[in-house]
Amino acid sequence: MRVAIERAGKWYVLAVTSVTRVWPERPALLAPAQRTGGRPRRKVRLAPGAPKPQMVAEVVAQLPRQRWRRLSVGLGAKGARVYDWTRLRVIESRDDLPGPAIWLLARRAVSPPHELAYYLASAPHTAPLQQLAQVASTRYTVEQCIEEAKGEAGFDRYEVRTWASWYRHITLTMLAHVWLADRRSRPEETAPGEKISRGTAGSTDGARGPAPARDRPAPA
Repeated sequence: MRVAIERAGKWYVLAVTSVTRVWPERPALLAPAQRTGGRPRRKVRLAPGAPKPQMVAEVVAQLPRQRWRRLSVGLGAKGARVYDWTRLRVIESRDDLPGPAIWLLARRAVSPPHELAYYLASAPHTAPLQQLAQVASTRYTVEQCIEEAKGEAGFDRYEVRTWASWYRHITLTMLAHVWLADRRSRPEETAPGEKISRGTAGSTDGARGPAPARDRPAPA
C-alpha cells in the first residue's frame, strides 16, 4: 500500500508494527554482474560486512532522551491529547534490500504504562514534527466519527446477507451522520422547537415504532 501511495505522488504517515525493519544508515551494496557466457544475471545484494536492518523498536530505544518532544495533537474526551514524540530519518527495508529514505516516527504515552506506537512517514525533510504527529493522530478522529455514526445513525444496525444491501445501509447512515453534524455546526439555522443533539437519530434507547400522529407532518 505504501508503494502505491508513493507512485501516486502522495505523502503518508502509516502505523507499523514494532518488528518492522529499517537501516539507520544506508548500507553498501554489490552491483549486479554483467551477463557473460549465458550465465544468469546476479541480483543486487548487500556488500560483505554490511549491517542487517534493525527493528524500529530497537532503533527508537537507542535514541537519547533529548530527542523526545511533548506535543499536544488535539482535544479528546478528557481534554488535550498529549504524547511524547520523536523521529529519525531511516532507510526502509524492502525485500531485504535498502529502499527509500523515510521518517521513522514514534509516539510514547506520558503516563505509565509508557506504551509506544511506531509510524513510517513519507514526507520531505522540511515537514515539522508537529505536522507529522497531527497526521498520525487523525486515527482518533476516524474512530470518533465511527462511534458517533453507530450511536446516532445506526451505522452498525444491519442484518443483511448481500454486499449490495450492506452498501445501501452504510451509505444512508453515513449520509444521516453528515446531516446531523452539519446541523449541529450551524445551531442558528435550527428551526424553533427543533433540537439536534448527540444520540438523536438512530438511537436504540427509545421506542422503534411509528411516531405519534401529532408529530407526523400533515399530508400534502
